Parts: sequence; C-alpha cells; structure tokens
Amino acid sequence: MDIKIHDANRDYVIVSWKPPNTTTEGPILGYFVDKCEVGTENWTQCNDHPIKICKYPVSGLFEGHSYYFRVRAVNSHGISKPSRMSDPIAALDPTEFERLHGKLDVVSYHDDLEAEGKPPGAPSGMYASETDRTYVVLSWKSMAGSGAWQRINTQVPVRSPRYAAFDLAEGKEYQFRVLSANMYGTSEPSEPTGPIQTEELKGVPSAPGQVISTRETDTSVLIQWAPPKEPNNLIGYYIDQCVKGSKDWTSANHKPHKSTKFVVSGLTTGETYIFRVQAINELGLSDESQESAPLSVKAALSQLISTFPSLEPPSAPYTIALLNCDGHSMVLNWQKPLHSGGAKIKEYYVDKRRAGTTMWREINIPPLTERVYKVEGLTEGAVYQFQVYAANIAGLGPASRHSADYTCEAWNIQMIKSFTPTITSPFLSSTLAFLRWAPTMCSVCEQSMLQGLVWPPCPRTLWLPRPCAQEMSCEVEQKTGDIVFSFESCQMSEESHFVWKKNYKEITDFSKGIVIKTEGSHTKLIFKNADKEDFGTYSVSVTNTDGVSLFLYVSELEKMLALSYDIRHPVIPLKSELSYKILERGRMRFWLQAEEISSNVTYKFFANDKELSGPNHMGHDVSTGVIEFIMDHFTEENEGTFTCQITDGGGKAQSSLVLIGNAFKEALAEADYQRREYIRVKEGPHFSEFLSVQVGDDCSVTLVCKVANLKKESEFHWYREDTEIIPDVKPDLGSGVCKLPIKLFSMKTAGIYKATISDDRGKDMSQIDISGKGSSAADLVISCTATGIQLQCHMKYYTSEMNITWLHGESKLSHSDKIVIGGTPAMATMEVIEPTERDKGMYSIIITDLENSYKRTLELSGDDRGKVVGGLPDVVTIMEKKTLSLTCTVCGDPRPQVSWLKNGADVEADDQHAISLDQGKFASLTIKGVSMDDSGRYTMIVQNKYGGESVDIVVSVTDVYYKQLDLVRHKKYDFSDHLWHRSCLFIDF
Repeated sequence: MDIKIHDANRDYVIVSWKPPNTTTEGPILGYFVDKCEVGTENWTQCNDHPIKICKYPVSGLFEGHSYYFRVRAVNSHGISKPSRMSDPIAALDPTEFERLHGKLDVVSYHDDLEAEGKPPGAPSGMYASETDRTYVVLSWKSMAGSGAWQRINTQVPVRSPRYAAFDLAEGKEYQFRVLSANMYGTSEPSEPTGPIQTEELKGVPSAPGQVISTRETDTSVLIQWAPPKEPNNLIGYYIDQCVKGSKDWTSANHKPHKSTKFVVSGLTTGETYIFRVQAINELGLSDESQESAPLSVKAALSQLISTFPSLEPPSAPYTIALLNCDGHSMVLNWQKPLHSGGAKIKEYYVDKRRAGTTMWREINIPPLTERVYKVEGLTEGAVYQFQVYAANIAGLGPASRHSADYTCEAWNIQMIKSFTPTITSPFLSSTLAFLRWAPTMCSVCEQSMLQGLVWPPCPRTLWLPRPCAQEMSCEVEQKTGDIVFSFESCQMSEESHFVWKKNYKEITDFSKGIVIKTEGSHTKLIFKNADKEDFGTYSVSVTNTDGVSLFLYVSELEKMLALSYDIRHPVIPLKSELSYKILERGRMRFWLQAEEISSNVTYKFFANDKELSGPNHMGHDVSTGVIEFIMDHFTEENEGTFTCQITDGGGKAQSSLVLIGNAFKEALAEADYQRREYIRVKEGPHFSEFLSVQVGDDCSVTLVCKVANLKKESEFHWYREDTEIIPDVKPDLGSGVCKLPIKLFSMKTAGIYKATISDDRGKDMSQIDISGKGSSAADLVISCTATGIQLQCHMKYYTSEMNITWLHGESKLSHSDKIVIGGTPAMATMEVIEPTERDKGMYSIIITDLENSYKRTLELSGDDRGKVVGGLPDVVTIMEKKTLSLTCTVCGDPRPQVSWLKNGADVEADDQHAISLDQGKFASLTIKGVSMDDSGRYTMIVQNKYGGESVDIVVSVTDVYYKQLDLVRHKKYDFSDHLWHRSCLFIDF
C-alpha cells in the first residue's frame, strides 16, 4: 500500500511502497511491480523475479507518456491482489516538467560549443545520486543538444541523464563511466566515478519494546509501546489484536502507523484482548513484540486522554537504589518522577541489561503499582544495570537514567557493617514518604545476620506525612451525572483563595448551572448541565502564594457529556429485544425481556407510532423481567414497525420490531392459519386426517380421509376441479372414514380433488392434487415360466394414455410367437419363449405418458442365470402319513432364489411345509404327514437377475383304499358314499 513515485525522468522512475501487515499469512518473499500506460488497460510486469525491498527503479519508459503503477506481494502460497494504482506520472525531463508547470520560463537544448556534424562531448559530473543493496542510481551532466544517451552494457538507449544499474553485489565497490552519442557518433568516455559502494543488508527492525494497553472507551483501547532498539530506516508499526485465549490475530491498522501510540477502535465491550506490535521497514516486518497484558474493554477509568489532550506522560523516575541482594535476586526501589504530567502515576515498568551490553529487556509483566520490585532469576556474580519507566493515563514517560552497576552477590555481615547511618534516596510510596538508611549494627542485629537472616529485625524506616500533589482531577459523579473538576493545594495561607478561569477569564456567570465549592484546601468546579458551549481551557490558581496554579485544557467534552447523559438518563438493559409469537386463535404476542424491572415499571406499545390499547392484553412479570402485549386481531393493517417504550424509575428503554414485506406476510399467514385451525378443531366439524391417495395392488386409486366432531346434520361432499362428484356409495360418516374410488384412473381423471364437511357450526375443507402423477416404474425383474423367461416391470400408476415400448439392444420388439408382450394395469411383461444364445443381451422398457418418460434396462446374459443341476425325479409316489422330501442342487451367480408352486399356486411355508436353500445350492421342499390333498403337480423355479429355469414334479399319494377297490371289482362289495368319493379321487389322478 501507499504507492509513491520518485525521481521521474524521460524514461525512468522509482516506485516505492509500504509492506502489508501479515497476521496469519505466510512471510512475504518479494514483490512484482506492474505498469500501465494512461488511456489503456494493459498492465505489464516490470520485474522478472520478485524483489525483496519496497523500492524499485522502472526504466524503459517512453518520453512524454504517462503511466500508472501498482505492486503485488508474493509468498509461498501465491501472489496477492494488486495494490491500488498510483497517481499518473509522466516520463519527462525534470526541467521540462517544471516548465510545463510554469516554474521555468526558458529552457535551451542547443549547444553552441560543438560544430554541426560532430559527435557530442564527453559527459561530466558523474556521481551516484542513490545507492542501495543491489543497485546504484547514476547521474551526470550532458552536453547540450547531444541527443540520446547510450548504455554500454545492453545498448538500450537512455534518454535521461540518470540511470539505475542493477544486479550489483551487496557491500561491494564499483566505478562507472558514461559515453554519450548522437547521429554522428559516440563521445569519449567520461571520467570514471570514484569508488561507489553498495549498501549492506541491515535487516528488518528489531522488535518494539514493552506494549501497554489502557482503557479508553467501552469500544476502544489505547496502545503504547517503546520503539525498537535498532530501527533500520523504520517506516512505521503494525498493531495486531487477539481475543484472549483464541490465538486468532487480526490487524488493527492497515497502513503503517508512525507514532508509538495507537487507539484500537471497534472492540467488543466486555471482551478481553491481547495486543502486539511489529515494526516495519523496506525489507519487511520485525519480530513481534511481547504481548500486552490482557485487558477487558470497558468504559474508561478516566476520560482525561481524549477530553484533555494537553495532559502529558510523566517525567522519568530517578535514583534507582538497591535494597537487598541474595545472590539470585535483587530488591530495587526508585524515586517518583518530579512531574506527574497532570494525572496520577498508575504504573511502572523495569528493564534490565548486563553491564557492558546495549540490549534492554523488560522484566515485569504486568506493570507495577508500587516503587519496590524484586528482580528474580539473576545470575550470581553477574553485573546488572536497571532503568524504570513511569506511566499515567496520558501514556508512557521516558526511561530513567540507568542505575549504577550492581553485582549479584549475596549481602553478608561485613557488607552491612560498612554502611554508614546517613540517610539515602528518599522515595514516595502511594500514601507515605519512605526514607531508607543503613544504621550501625547492634549486637542483636549482628547475631541475627550470623544466623542467616538478610535483614535484622531492628527498625529501618522513618515515616513522614506525604506532601499533597499539585494535580487537578476530572470526573463524572456516578449518582448525579455532574462533571466535576477538583483541585487541592498544599501552599495556602489564611488570606489565600481559589480563582477558577475559563479561557483565561475568571468565571463569574453561574446562571447555566456552574457551581464552585471550596472547603479548606479543596476546591471543585461543578457542571450541573454541561453542554458543548463549555468547551475551553480551564485553570485554577491560589492567591497569596508563589503563583501555584494548574491549567486543564478541555478541547472536547463529547465523551464526558455522553457519560453524564447516561448517568442522568440511565438505560434499562434488555436480555432480549422485542419479538413476536403466534398463539392459538391467531393472536399475536409481542414481548421483550429486561435484565431487571421493579413493580413500578410502566410501558407502552406502539404500531407505526400509534399507541396500542383497547381490548388487547398487556402485562409484565417482575421476577423474569418479561413485558408482553397480546393483540387479538392481527390484520393486513398492522404491517409496519412495532415499538415498546419502558420507564422504570429514572431508567428508560426502547425496542422495536419491523414486520414488513415477506416477514409480515409469513406472520399474517401463520396467524390466519392458527385462527382457522382453532375454529375448525374446537368449534365445528373438521378433518382429523386430510385427503390421501391409496393405490391398490391392481393399480386402483382411492381417495381416503377421516372426519370428526360430527352430528346428524353434518354433510359431506366430494369435488373434482370444483365440480361435485356423486359417488355410487355415500360416505360412511358413522365410522368417520370417507372413501372415493377412482375406477379407471387416467390423465382425464387426474386433477385437484376436494372434500368438504359442514353443518350449522362451520365448514372444513381438504384438497389434494393428483394431477401429473404418471407412471412410477420399478426396475425390471426376471421371472421364469414353464415356456421361457419373462421380464416384468411393476408400476405404481397406469393410465390408458401411456405408451409402452420394449427393446432388445436398439431393436424394437413386437408381439409374436417368440416374444409375448402383455401384462396387467399394475405390471408390464415381456416373455421370451424357449430362449437361446441369440436372445442374450440388453433389454429395455420405455414408458411414455403425456408429461414424462421412464426407461428401465436389464442385461440378460444367461451365463450365470439360475439353473437346476439335478436331483429331482419327474414322478413321485408316496403313502399317506409319510414325509415327502423333494431335494435338488441349484446354481447361479448371484445366488439364485428358489420358489415352489403347487398346481400353479405358491406354496407357503408353515408347520407342515418347510422350504429351505442350504449353502445357496441345495434346495428342498419337505411335507410332513402327507395326505391325499398333497397330490398334484409341483414346480420349482430357480432364478436370479440374469434369468433362471423351472422343473415340474408329479406327486401321487396312495392309501389302503387301493386294496378295497380291488375287492369291489371282484366280490361286488357295497361301498359307502365316502368310499366312492375316495375312489373318484383316485380315478381323477
């Protein structure tokens, strides 16, 4: 970003930019520079390889032409979107550019010193106008009228007296010379330059120092940090933010920020954030700084930063003293800054470094509030130096002078004995003045030290009253909302009094709610009804003193005014905004929930700014904070905005709900439906089950519904397309089930069917659309018959308008002795009589109606079809009451299915009949206790998806009546009816 053009010349410009911030992306490997001539849309890439620095000289431009430039960043994942394009720049000689802008009156390009027809003179005054790591920009003076310049390395004409030499090594020395040329020849070379050394890589900046975050508003935070120790041509800083615990870093700024302070805005109130900072130069981003201490975004602890921009950070602490050392830690103290900056000092930060080094390191996170700190984790015998920063609400002050060299050695009795009883380094705590000195050791102290105690139990402190600070405070009273400036003086005499001034004039007009209160050494300036007219510079002075006074610059009061307004006009917090719910009878319940309400709460509901009242219901629940309004009649006139206004003591709240367009139509439709449902179900006859379609096995179609809450006078009617249907059989209202059979279902009988039930209490209706419901064809299946193989297609619907076509491959099949096409309304069939090898292949059925077309296919290979290998006889004779077992071996892939028929009817498995297929190849039918009824022709069918075959077995059951029949023939026995019946059965078989 921030594309800029420098040093524009006849065929040459330098493009510079600033790197982007990268939080989750991979590191930047380099950049591509693109150019586009003004008036065209053709962008061309200027460099073949990515360049790592944020500056690039572009040569080869056409004189007098104008160009746009843009830059793209590259990392390991690809190339970024291009930057915004630069402002247009013309490739012109600088003197020509100035002449065009009226800065030069006369420009001469003629050379009176050279004769016509001669080569130009040698260039002069050659020097390096810019040096970088890998290129040098050369400049020289040309002979007037000498024409184009010539580069000696690539022979590309250079029209500018300026040129960038690329691909140089870092840190190396070079010499250059230039030749000029015109149409008559080339000049002598110029005098070579002196040694020109390219710059060595300095690298990116070091990481910024300690990051401090302080509250500003309920949606912003002030971030401050120390600049990097090694800036390396610093451009600015990028600030990143992260919700505590998420590690999801996002950019807080998108252009490098030059100051070491930044206000991060747009934060979520109540959320806790962590911040970090990176420094940036032309080579890229530094390492991240240490993360700041977590900070919750809340209303500012003080509004002084924005309200009083004249406040300053405190001056530096001073006199860093060592109180104790045990060989691995040191206890430090220091004096409070002499100048607080007009606000209370809140925090201190301590840095350390080894003596003789330059790198300081922060050692205390979070910041300190007292001026005593124990530095731990030190190396015994090492020598350390320390420095301290102080911070107030206005920011971080400068560092103190570093301490003396302190050696990390445990203090012993000899060291303490060497102390003298002179007072040293007084410093102020938060409440008292604390002075430290080293007393002469007494015998008790010495004995204690010998026992290993660092500090003896003798008195070592002297407490003095703390001198009051010359500071003015500004705050908003939490109860009244008054804005109050307070000041306390420590140098008052009996004749002294306070003088408050605004814009350097004493305040005498108290008609607008300004009040001055003074009690002893305290004074307050109170704004009862502050507004924007109160902006200005305020000061307070104390008379009959040495001029004690304090200025407080107030350039804006928006934030304090807003805080004051919120206190005077508190807002009732809401758990949920205004919402709606549709109740039975189509009533609308509008409701919201407050965090807390009292029994004295009042509220009003509005629809399109008109207050709602009348027979509707309003109420509230103090325990839950719910406030509701129930509208009995929700109609088309209610489209618009609904609002609830709440007043509870001094607090107010308002919430609105917009119901317009589709949202309103959906709510109105649901309310109408609930109203109808209530009337339908609760008050009159109604459908307990709405119309549905039942399809029988024979594809017959029947409409079915159920009705309830009827009486003798209730009437039921059928309709098709609003034309009443008089069924052959009247509906059975006594059972509540009503049916309408459609005997010949076709496209002519399809459509919208309705049923109504009504009496003097009301009317209910149900309807169903069965138009366009054509065939729903199942997959083709194979069935074996006694004469061949039959392909079957079951259908859910079948109408007379349907057209059925059978195909073998691409050939259409017709009915013949070999191919039998038929079926029922529920199933279409095609049978191949006595199939052969030629009948293998792909078979298809195409079912077409007026709207849709269905196609089902099946491959009939025959290789893996179901087969009977053997084991069954043609005829079986068995005595009554014996067990019959018919068993054979079958095969096929996939495993075939086996079914049994008796005289063409399915044999069902029961207690007497057992059907089994063991191991997928041993099929059997077992009949226990056979009787004469079990005689007949049995058929076993074996088939899979590729086909199958069938085998017939004739079973004959015999009994003792065979012998009786012989006796009848020879001895002329009389026989009863039942014996004759048995004989007839035998004769039939």
